[in-house]
Amino acid sequence: MKYLVLGCGLQGRVIAYDILKFDAGSEAVIADIDDKNLEIASNLISDAKLRVKKLDIFDESGTVEAMSEADVIINSLPHDWETTEAFYRALMKTNGKKAILTDYWFWDQHYNFDAGLKKANSLVIPGLGIEPGFGNICGGQLASEFEELEEFYIYVGGMPAEKGVAPMDYMVLFNIEALLDMLTTPPTIIQDGKLVKTEPLHVSDKIRIPCYGEVECFRTDGLFSLSKTLLEKGVKRACEYTLRHPGHVATMKALVDAGFLSKDPVEIDGKMVRPLDVTEAVLGKLWEKKPDIPDITYLYAVGKGRKDGRYTQKAYELIARSDDVTGITSMERATAYPSSVAAIMVAHDDGGFRGIVEPESFFIGDRFRQMVADLAKRDILVYEL
Repeated sequence: MKYLVLGCGLQGRVIAYDILKFDAGSEAVIADIDDKNLEIASNLISDAKLRVKKLDIFDESGTVEAMSEADVIINSLPHDWETTEAFYRALMKTNGKKAILTDYWFWDQHYNFDAGLKKANSLVIPGLGIEPGFGNICGGQLASEFEELEEFYIYVGGMPAEKGVAPMDYMVLFNIEALLDMLTTPPTIIQDGKLVKTEPLHVSDKIRIPCYGEVECFRTDGLFSLSKTLLEKGVKRACEYTLRHPGHVATMKALVDAGFLSKDPVEIDGKMVRPLDVTEAVLGKLWEKKPDIPDITYLYAVGKGRKDGRYTQKAYELIARSDDVTGITSMERATAYPSSVAAIMVAHDDGGFRGIVEPESFFIGDRFRQMVADLAKRDILVYEL
């Protein structure tokens, strides 16, 4: 099996490493426009079955050529719409491909390419990290287990394993731009069977992570395609909550209220500067991952409704820890491994699906159980509660 990994940043290189380790006889090409990223990937993955390739996603002919040589394509590029659109335009000029996206923005716009992908006899499953990704999959699985799923909630977050050991109790475990965007985007939730937008940075609950203590929960815009598929199944209430150490949200809300995340330029020494750009640069440096500080990523997905003739609740819980030996963060493991597992599964059995298919529509039943078993082989344990 031949895999093409587009983008060899934090996620992409771990995905390529994992595929070569677990899919016997496979080959992988990891492509990026950044020479430094390619060098890091080459040094991390010492395997004769890996090739690195300099590639610009906006070079359509070069991208089509690279895609045509692969059986499965994993898109781990930045998920701005210009980049995403370039990916789809190239993919639709190939035939019979299977592809996954590790993450995505503008989830509803991906369906615009459904007809073109079906015409090209290709399958794309977008959003296969932890959330969007495994959280969605838990939602789809729980919906399939309940006769009537009425409520579904996702609690998810990555953070230092202990409070008080990192600036503002946080370290950057994924893209800083996406991290800050999450703080200002009004969350869409399902309330009384309808989609409702709510205020960001509103702490509405606290939960306790086993062995790690209490964390605060605030609503974020993370339902993605679940806001479509859960509504179709009659779910009345659903929401995603992001987790942080207590006090972190109040600090970030103060920055937002003071305008530090504003996109409106201000004049400084005769130059127009966006406060958001300055904040990204300052916090990106302040929150750099510290190798000597362990981190965790936690997900708790719970459904409530009628199951086996009675009203009850059921949950799935995932805990990932950073790897001190390899230096891979918990978030890299929790986002990259669902993507690599999904890519391998789709490579060997696509179920006859074509076009755009949501993770929660594909990885249910036996496929869900296989994914959980394969994640366990990577020391990512999913508990049924």
